[in-house]
Amino acid sequence: MSITMKDVFITWNNSLTSANTMKKYNLSVKLYFHMVLGKEPYDISESDLKNLSYGDTVNKFVTPLRNKGVKDSTIKSHLIAVRSFVKMIRREKIFSGIDFGELSSYVLTVESLSTRDTKHHAALSLSELNDMEKWLREKEYQGKSEGLGEKYALLIDFMYKTAVRVSATFHITWASFTLMNSPYGGDWAELNVIDKGRKFNTKYLDKKYYDRLKRVFYNGDDDEEVFGSLSQNTLRNYFREYSEKIGRNVVIHSLKAGAATTLYAQTKDLLLVRDFCDHESVSVTENYIHTQKNPNETGTAIFAMKGGLHFMTSLS
Repeated sequence: MSITMKDVFITWNNSLTSANTMKKYNLSVKLYFHMVLGKEPYDISESDLKNLSYGDTVNKFVTPLRNKGVKDSTIKSHLIAVRSFVKMIRREKIFSGIDFGELSSYVLTVESLSTRDTKHHAALSLSELNDMEKWLREKEYQGKSEGLGEKYALLIDFMYKTAVRVSATFHITWASFTLMNSPYGGDWAELNVIDKGRKFNTKYLDKKYYDRLKRVFYNGDDDEEVFGSLSQNTLRNYFREYSEKIGRNVVIHSLKAGAATTLYAQTKDLLLVRDFCDHESVSVTENYIHTQKNPNETGTAIFAMKGGLHFMTSLS
């Protein structure tokens, strides 16, 4: 029985590590072959692959997506998925007349794509977070707005101090918390949350902070979403409004990037920051840590300070 492209497609899907990866890779591969060949990936022929050119990838895929505002890092991820699919075609030996090495390395690889475009958004420092919280509390709201400023201020404070993504934050219920007394000391509210990639993450909030959340948001129903009275779209609008006010482009992502940057600046512990951000890889965490313009941490300041000069003298 001969293998068909549909068989290859099914085998490729089954080889992927998780349902989330399968979903993302499927979308990427279908997008590429729709845009470049006008076909489903399981309908492409040997001739289609043999005639693919670097120009097809750049002119029919990369450039149109860039023109729509898609980030380079996202386009690069799409091409990684396509190369994964092509690698399965090679393994299954369904086509014999294709130079798969050239196809992957030269046709489906665009080296000009940047992977660091996530840094286009500014990171919020702790002092800037406090300034934005103050602005949210003091701004004017329309309609039934009593306490609304305090609620949005506490929302961004929570997201900064837990590094929980916005989509997961809005699905947290009061039942997600468990009160506990640690054998190491302190009273805590243990928060269990399902975040990106269906990952199960645990955060620990000081009991006083948890009590503050309850005073502001709790309406007596443990199954109710903690931030259910607020809106993600409204929050995004407030970030746009605040960006115009301060003349910097800050977005919701700036909370997590700022928290990661601040935590690293205070601890210099990359593994601690990785765990705080719930990243699987340290390299991902490094992309979240923005350069801080802190004169106290420059080489000149360190060596010019009395302690630095004493250290230099002791070495001579």
